Amino acid sequence: MSSKPSSALLHPDFRARLRDELARRRRVNRRYSVRAFGEFLGVDHSTLSQVLRGVRAVPAGCLRNWAARLKLSAEETELYAAAECGNDFETLVKLVHHMQWMAEASALMTRSAHWRLLQLLRAPDWRPDMRWAARRLDIEVDELNEALSRLLRLGLLSIDGEWRDLSGLEDPSAERVVELALARLRGAMSAA
Repeated sequence: MSSKPSSALLHPDFRARLRDELARRRRVNRRYSVRAFGEFLGVDHSTLSQVLRGVRAVPAGCLRNWAARLKLSAEETELYAAAECGNDFETLVKLVHHMQWMAEASALMTRSAHWRLLQLLRAPDWRPDMRWAARRLDIEVDELNEALSRLLRLGLLSIDGEWRDLSGLEDPSAERVVELALARLRGAMSAA
């Protein structure tokens, strides 16, 4: 996980984000109006106009809906939501990092591809081929790639010419892999 926020998150002001999006749409179509933008967001244009001018706060029930329509990431959405509640930037960055680690933990606990990949590495016919491994595990290549990325981020696996299991587990069962990964996540969260 990177400790530096993305450029989109450097200024967690949802109103500014809305203004930027309206300006972007107007560059594409000079006739694009606040009314059209309001229609896209599912809100009355007069309410949107007041929000954009700073006369009115972003309605509490609208922020996440508008962010979803703008296809913003969950992290960016939560950062904007927290900023609307008046949190300082440092707190917001920590909140985003915490959410990212919680998403990692959730994925580890609910998807078997992590521990199954570590088990497959021990197979005598192991091949470092993601399509082959996905077929062997009966999962999609994308799901396997996500699991691989997560195992690499947590330092449970390395690939430097050859694939190496760094978990130190004799038997990478679901329970043991999840327990070890959660311990690494707790360490990473406390270090952040």
